[in-house]
Amino acid sequence: MGAVVTSFVAVAVSAVRKARNQKSLSTRPCALVRQPGCVKDEHTKFSGSIPAAYDRYLGPILFQPYAEDLATRLPVNNTGSVLELACGTGILTRVLRTHLPSKVKLIATDLNEPMFRQAAAKFGNNERVRWLEADACDLPFADRKFDAVVCQFGIMFVPDKAHAAREAHRVLKRDGIFLFNVWDEMRHNKLGELAHRTITSYFENDPPTFYKVPFSYHNRAEIRRILKHAGFREIKTEVIAKIGKANRAEDVARGLVEGNPVAVTIAKRDPSILPIITGAVTAAITRRFGERDIRAPMRAIVVRARA
Repeated sequence: MGAVVTSFVAVAVSAVRKARNQKSLSTRPCALVRQPGCVKDEHTKFSGSIPAAYDRYLGPILFQPYAEDLATRLPVNNTGSVLELACGTGILTRVLRTHLPSKVKLIATDLNEPMFRQAAAKFGNNERVRWLEADACDLPFADRKFDAVVCQFGIMFVPDKAHAAREAHRVLKRDGIFLFNVWDEMRHNKLGELAHRTITSYFENDPPTFYKVPFSYHNRAEIRRILKHAGFREIKTEVIAKIGKANRAEDVARGLVEGNPVAVTIAKRDPSILPIITGAVTAAITRRFGERDIRAPMRAIVVRARA
């Protein structure tokens, strides 16, 4: 009797996942589907003017170089399907769609609709991208659906990384690839370090903690342990150093202050201080890297594992 009940439950769960999957993907390319139940906190709410500032000021210097690196590491087949987690404003999505053959299905997910809207503007209606608001810890897809799951600088924001790893493993086909990058320690990423030190210096009590999150998941042994426990094998990690380039210190500072949720935290405490802090970060960057033709060292960890 127990075996019958267990079998029934397994079938029911499979049916629910299949139904969720079919409902979620019954959309035209570049359309947004919202999946209920996504978990957000103050460090993951990218809304208002943040997506535009993030994309314009941080995209070119921080994210574009690593997006191009990550895309070249993804095996290219003429057919198949790729799932992107935490796609943000579509910086990696754009590179993936260009890199992958047109017949490869690409589904991009994130928690923030405003980021989707910023991302979708980069694509034509005839390009094969589908957008889905979804939680990396509760992916609305059937088991063993994707050939690859990729994520650029998003895993750090997931509260339960072990759960997210298990979900990625669940939706990957046998021998599928989980490919993602995370920032190395803050001390190896000077722009983030300058921003964090400058911002927190304005708050004697309870300073904003946003910048601790992006640079919090750099222990390579811990990453390998979590992936192994999730069922992955052939786990490889590699440190990748690059030079971020920007024309003006002021633009970089605007991105570092106004292009992420730290802007909301600052504005809630004292809206008048936001431009002052942006100016202070500009000054800090100028002292370290100059006012123009910014060249800043940055370092990330690329992780690849097989399901």
